[in-house]
Amino acid sequence: MTRKPAVAGKFYEAEPAELRSAVQGYLKKGKAPSGRLAGILAPHAGYVYSGAAAGLAFSALKDADFDTLVILATGHTMGLKNGALSSDEAFETPLGTLEIDDGLRRELLGYKRLFSETPRAHEAEHAVEVQLPFLQALKGNRVKIVPILFNTSDAALLAEAGRALGLAMRDRKALFCVSSDLAHYPPGDIAETSDRSVLLALRQAMRNSSPAYFEQANRLLYSKASRWLDTTACGEAAMTAGAAAALELGCNDFELALYTHSGKISGDDSAVVGYGAGFFTEASPRPAGALELDGEMRRELLGMARAGIAACLKTGTSPEQGLHKRPEFNQPAAVFVTLTLGGRLRGCIGSLEPRGTLAEMAASYAGAAAFEDPRFSPLTEAELKKVKIEISVLSPLRRAAGADEVKRGEHGVYIKSGRRSGTYLPQVWEHFDRKEDFLDSLCSEKAGLSSSAWKDGSAELYTYTVTAFNEE
Repeated sequence: MTRKPAVAGKFYEAEPAELRSAVQGYLKKGKAPSGRLAGILAPHAGYVYSGAAAGLAFSALKDADFDTLVILATGHTMGLKNGALSSDEAFETPLGTLEIDDGLRRELLGYKRLFSETPRAHEAEHAVEVQLPFLQALKGNRVKIVPILFNTSDAALLAEAGRALGLAMRDRKALFCVSSDLAHYPPGDIAETSDRSVLLALRQAMRNSSPAYFEQANRLLYSKASRWLDTTACGEAAMTAGAAAALELGCNDFELALYTHSGKISGDDSAVVGYGAGFFTEASPRPAGALELDGEMRRELLGMARAGIAACLKTGTSPEQGLHKRPEFNQPAAVFVTLTLGGRLRGCIGSLEPRGTLAEMAASYAGAAAFEDPRFSPLTEAELKKVKIEISVLSPLRRAAGADEVKRGEHGVYIKSGRRSGTYLPQVWEHFDRKEDFLDSLCSEKAGLSSSAWKDGSAELYTYTVTAFNEE
């Protein structure tokens, strides 16, 4: 009933004294979590490649007071429909034996659709095992563990499993470790672009309380980088579940402590594996969910938008946007593009939900605003020289209980009743003196509803914020 080491002597040293010495060498303090810590992200490759990153992540647990470490890891050896739990009573490494927290395991198995006992998945799996010597070097064999393997692509199930785990951990002295490597086998420069995009997406998923955002970001990234890599993150499923667990535990941020890849260690950049170390934390004050776009990034996006319109004039379509060197531009984004001519509206098209990456949306919606807004005739080449472009990048929608939650001048508002809906961007506030007039107009003039729909309970209200910038 004790699971024996499967990769000792392969991924890490098999002799106890050598293993302890190696792990102690990797456990060097670096950037500390800035808020309350609920979990860590650590890679799971051979120690010669990922040991330094894993050691940096585990160092944050040195002074933490916890009795159980839940390890959410990739299942490499078989397909899994849900979270696979071990039936063993303990896991052994050359540094000793760690007991399973049977109470927590049994509680999770009560969620029959989300977790199951799948011992075969754990027999030869390295993604949990390589984390254990770091835990043992820090805490001896006093801490219990709960290993869970994931590899399903069912993002909704992963989020639900993560929430169930978070609920189960709430009243326990427990932390978690997400065990995941990043991109597999692209050239070093592609790996760094993809990996930093993935890690930024994990941060944005936490800041916007949306594990689904992380899944969408990986899907978009893979569509642009699949010719170079096998996967954007081999532990994507474990990372999604971990984000959901962290949110359930009251966290709101992911802090990156270190990024590296195997080429930086071996000197061979031709086909690398990426590694990230970081912390799931509760930051205070709550960090903003909007993407951080500096002046240079904004100018570049405006340039993409103008190029998108110019391309549509010539070819009828906007240019395709590939994997971008800026991680921010590879993030899923809800965008509106507004065109003005002589200070008057000349076109506005966008989406309240992310339908592509920020770079894609800036270019394609600029073309749509110029040629597909039914309120206006198609933009001419002469007008393109005079038109001004504004880009609005939206935060995720948040359901509002009522108009009291709508902040004048700050929030965009989306209203929906049945098949009818409409939105006003925050920029529209300047045309109204009162919140009531703003909401009346949104209902009647934009959504085709009764002007009182926002207050009589017949419609749903959503708010969002906008990062808006325009050409000078």
